[in-house]
Amino acid sequence: MTDPSRPEDHNPYAPPPAGEPVVPPAAAPQDAPPPAYQPPAAQPPQYPGAPAPQPPAAQPPQQPGALYPGAPGAGPQSAAPAAKNSAKVSSIISLVAGAVSIFLLPYIAGIIGIGTGVTAIRMNNAAKNAGTGFNGAYTGMAIGGIALGALGIILKLVLDIVLR
Repeated sequence: MTDPSRPEDHNPYAPPPAGEPVVPPAAAPQDAPPPAYQPPAAQPPQYPGAPAPQPPAAQPPQQPGALYPGAPGAGPQSAAPAAKNSAKVSSIISLVAGAVSIFLLPYIAGIIGIGTGVTAIRMNNAAKNAGTGFNGAYTGMAIGGIALGALGIILKLVLDIVLR
């Protein structure tokens, strides 16, 4: 146990004994601001027998597109661009265009939905016959896009006839 009469035994974080007033410890007075931080000079460590560090060698000049293959301006060494059209992309476009044809621009979006849906089905069948990249979900989305595109066009024709 600590003796409160001896300052070296006093713990500033311990609660005061019962009956004594709680007085926070006073902070040490600061006459001058602390000196600013000065980072040490950057020098490589000196090991006995270690060779002195050499500056990096100059790199050979690179072609404009060497770092970003496929970027505009890339040279002939760049990779070939990915296929612009696939069954996946066509089926998504078909589904979105078919859904849009119900609300906006029914003739244009409907024709786009039907056309890209047929293209997606043909591409998916070709991939199935080749044995690569077939996915039934793409066919389902393409059929949905064809149906929604046709529905958008039919609804527009019916509304034009009914509202005359």
